[in-house]
Amino acid sequence: MQEKLVSRLETELGTTMSLRIASALTQEGLRSGDILALLDELEDISAKVARAAVSALPDLESRKCLSLIIPWLDVAVTLAGSSGATALKYLKDSPIILGVIEPENQRAAVLARGLEIAEQDANVALEFLRTAPRLSAVLPASHVGPWLEAAVELTQADVVVGLEYVRQIPELVPVLQLDDVRDWLAFGMKLVTPNTLGKPDYMATMEFLRTSPAILKDVEHLPSRSKVVRLGTSLADRSPEIGITWLSESPRLLRDLPSGEWQMRVLQHAALLAERDADATLAFLRRCPEVLGLIGQGAEAVSRFSEWFKTGMEVLAYSSEGARAYFAVESGRALSAVEQALSGVSLRQVSRKVKLFVQGLCGTDVAIVPLPDSVAAPAARASVSADGRTIALPALLRRYSSADKNERLYLVMAAHEAGHLEFGTYRLRLDALRDVIEALWERYLIRDRRFPVSLAALFAFYPHPKLIRDIWTVLEDARVEHRLRTEYPGLSRDLAQLADEAIVARNPSHGLTAKELIVDCLLKLSSGRSEESSVPYAVKQEVSSIWRLCDPVFKPDTTAEELVRVAHKVYVRLEELLASKAEMISGDRTEESSQDQGAGPAASEESGEPYRPVTNWEYRGELNPEFVTGHVERTDKSRPQPETQSRGDAGASNRNEGGQADRSSADHSLTGDLMTGGRSLPSSIEELLSLESRHGSEEQAVTGERTILYSEWDHGIRDYRVNWCRVIEKPAEAGSDDGVAETLASHRSMIRSLRRVFESLRVPASRRLSGRSDGEDIDLDALVRRTAEQRAGLEGDDRIYIRREKHDRQVAVAFLVDVSGSTARQVDQGRRVIDIERESLIVLCEAMEAIGDQYALFAYSGQGRRMVDVHVIKDFGEHLGPLTAARLGGLGPRQQNRDGAAIRHAIVKLKSREAKTRLLILLSDGRPLDGEYKDEYSLEDTKVALREARQSGIDTFCVTIDREADQYLRRMYGEVRYTVIDRIESLPARLPLIYQRLTA
Repeated sequence: MQEKLVSRLETELGTTMSLRIASALTQEGLRSGDILALLDELEDISAKVARAAVSALPDLESRKCLSLIIPWLDVAVTLAGSSGATALKYLKDSPIILGVIEPENQRAAVLARGLEIAEQDANVALEFLRTAPRLSAVLPASHVGPWLEAAVELTQADVVVGLEYVRQIPELVPVLQLDDVRDWLAFGMKLVTPNTLGKPDYMATMEFLRTSPAILKDVEHLPSRSKVVRLGTSLADRSPEIGITWLSESPRLLRDLPSGEWQMRVLQHAALLAERDADATLAFLRRCPEVLGLIGQGAEAVSRFSEWFKTGMEVLAYSSEGARAYFAVESGRALSAVEQALSGVSLRQVSRKVKLFVQGLCGTDVAIVPLPDSVAAPAARASVSADGRTIALPALLRRYSSADKNERLYLVMAAHEAGHLEFGTYRLRLDALRDVIEALWERYLIRDRRFPVSLAALFAFYPHPKLIRDIWTVLEDARVEHRLRTEYPGLSRDLAQLADEAIVARNPSHGLTAKELIVDCLLKLSSGRSEESSVPYAVKQEVSSIWRLCDPVFKPDTTAEELVRVAHKVYVRLEELLASKAEMISGDRTEESSQDQGAGPAASEESGEPYRPVTNWEYRGELNPEFVTGHVERTDKSRPQPETQSRGDAGASNRNEGGQADRSSADHSLTGDLMTGGRSLPSSIEELLSLESRHGSEEQAVTGERTILYSEWDHGIRDYRVNWCRVIEKPAEAGSDDGVAETLASHRSMIRSLRRVFESLRVPASRRLSGRSDGEDIDLDALVRRTAEQRAGLEGDDRIYIRREKHDRQVAVAFLVDVSGSTARQVDQGRRVIDIERESLIVLCEAMEAIGDQYALFAYSGQGRRMVDVHVIKDFGEHLGPLTAARLGGLGPRQQNRDGAAIRHAIVKLKSREAKTRLLILLSDGRPLDGEYKDEYSLEDTKVALREARQSGIDTFCVTIDREADQYLRRMYGEVRYTVIDRIESLPARLPLIYQRLTA
């Protein structure tokens, strides 16, 4: 039989190689007859495949796999029976594949498993064999069967998908249990979408199979992986886009949760929510890390979380949109629920009380704003702005379990910063310290003797700027705290209690230098602790000597300048005491490594500093010597301009302009970056907690611009979307004033007539009141009557004086003009709506100047909720002049009109004016329209905004020039006065007369 085998092989291999192969097979104990039988069987199926099998034998022999020739040929026969092409690929690739499978005893098992699969599906069997080298490293061949059964089923739907699954099994085995694979595959198959021809498109599924194992591997808590998959499957049932978005973001979101136990709890709640609404579930998952961070890890954390979730489910019962806004923390109810759930007190809850408290202390109108990122930073320290008009406090305090104590901590922190303002820390005059500066120049041989521009620059003259800065900070804080206790005894107890609780000195065993240890001792002594409890024996003598220099700190007449002198003396004395120990070196260097200094006043995280600064108590705040310039008065009685950090979209990335959830999720695709990281909602809860619930605060100030956030009413969820719109207030663009001059000339007689009418409304500066019991002058008529009555025997009326009473109209009015794109339409003689509006405003301004009322002109337009432009034509307090004329001349049609946001901004402007009568007049050419801000949504929001004006004591009147306005006006303006001007050309004459009637 061996000769027959050699003869059979010679045709393809030649005599030498055939003999070599036959000899090797004999040595392996294989019978030539069995091999010939398989070759004959293969020949019967396909002669080409049989020749390919013979041609592959040398390669098989070189890989030392001839011992496997029987099962190898069995697989080839089975594959050839299904597909000759597949069999040819197998015979070409398999020698290399078998040669790299380790350990070697797995090779036979792989072929046996391949034979089983080949009987079911040739393509799956071939792909399995190609994957076998990687697969055998993570899973024995004997265990592969159940994994491959799914592949056979998948190929019935789509061969390419089934084969891709086989390729990914080696990546999947270390990540998921076999029981979870079916769910994982179901997740992927839910991503199948119809293409333009109506046929299934498997592209997203293929991307899912390729990338999801790596994503799931990043979910570190193993039990959470299966729940991530099941949740994704549930979400994909309702929205494939949201399902895949969740998968891409899950590692990061779960990593941000406190523990594996919390991961499981959050995923369980999310599974319940996913059965009802996918968008709300994604919002819930994205916000959970922030919400749990606010709730904390106390004993009531679970119940607080459950209550927050339960409230959201109650909202979902009547409104899916409401639930989405709730779990994204975009609605007013959501914000209230977070406040109820959080452990601690938010700045938003106490900001007004703190503001009034600070004003009472220092008599200055100081703005209270949140510190950036202060929820995530538990030791965030209060600070004062560079202009001294703003105090920044942590957005959330939860040092104590009691809300009352946390509120008291807010007051003490604010009082400490107000104390620095009241007692002159930042009003320090550097020129009063010239002797100290000159002494520094001489002592340290300073060559560059330019006078310092700030206290920080003065500290830079010292060899150790950080050391002198710490000494000054400790002593200046102590001076201010002593003054607070003296001037306001009610604060004394709280200050003492906080000082006792907050101070945790650095541990000397952590490698403190003598300088650092002494500064720590000064810190403890400045809080009122005794030397016995505060000073280690090793530095007792040095500390006692230095502490005696600090006596002026606790004298009520010590000024900020004198305190700097004390700090200088302490530094010099410390330098002298430690000189013998070589502690004071020539200057700060970067040679040493910073050590962990423990809690409390901890070492700086900066490495390589010979002196490591301390961190003061949280309630004392952060002093900034850079702000002490000695040239500018830092506080005054004027109204502050708040400084706040930039804010994001408040979780709006997956919402459209009308406040509705965008079910198409246009920002997300099923492929691409979502599978490699995705996006998340920007952090905004901290910002919301520090703001008023309806109107946000100024985001930032750009030259000539102010950006403010406002809430918007969503009638669908029956709640406000908090900080939903961004209004950008900017000066109106200037244009040519030629049109203004032409209008004044063409309407000269009308303007003259209107001025006379409006001048008649102007009341005298004072009015004469006769017959008063007291006053500045004698009322002669009353005196004569009294004398006659007395002579007639009557008592007589004693009201014989004249009093002049100041009388003022005290009217403030804001004119809000719609300059959306629709004002470009022509109405008569080629004139546009915007041209007639401009003429009306010009005539109105002339009339308003005659009456003397406070007035402002604003034009509004924009594009989307994040860009609502309010153009200031004339602000309150500005005089009518060339600038206003130029701005009126530059008025032109722009984009869309989001009435609600513009009205709310006008309300804020009017509320800032001191007037008995406040009036808002809205001039519009049609219904509100801004992308998705339309129909019911826009009408209801505008209606609520006008209601807010009335609740704020502002009268409103709406003028529209839309001839078809009856369809919606009663719905939108039903609660306020309005009029429709059907002939727009009459607007210039009618608008001033409307104002006259409103204010007469």
